[in-house]
Amino acid sequence: MRCLAAVLALSLVGYPLLITPSTTVLVLGAAAMMLCVLGILVATPVLVGGMVLALGEYTLALWLAGGPPRLASAVLLGVVLVLLLETADFGRRAHHAAIGPGVLLAQIRSWAVFGALAGAGALVAIAAASVASASLRLPWAPAVAAAGAAAALVAVALALSAGRVPPRD
Repeated sequence: MRCLAAVLALSLVGYPLLITPSTTVLVLGAAAMMLCVLGILVATPVLVGGMVLALGEYTLALWLAGGPPRLASAVLLGVVLVLLLETADFGRRAHHAAIGPGVLLAQIRSWAVFGALAGAGALVAIAAASVASASLRLPWAPAVAAAGAAAALVAVALALSAGRVPPRD
């Protein structure tokens, strides 16, 4: 699972370089990748910090490119963010554990339910963003999109950590 998380982190950090190959984007991407790898190995909050930095890298790449952001690539980036967070969290919890088919099936079912709920939420957010984008100038659109995505990412990470805290008697 850690290898899969590392591949997802590499694709997350590498995609903005395809949009705008610049030194600034490369440096920001390298810092984001280091935090993501450290977060995959150590703790979810460090991973979330790396993912937020990767969102900043994506925003910078869109801003430097000057073109309008494409909805399909933004949705794909969001899917990679959620998969990276879920995969790294599951890999950390299941490290050195024997995983049977029932556990793996339950985890896949959990990811599917989470994906369906996140997809429904994304459709609502896209509708709201479409209305809001009519009043925003283009240079601010990537920053607003990245800030919203970062807030959503932190909320998902907090929800994941809160769901795993054992109840106190």
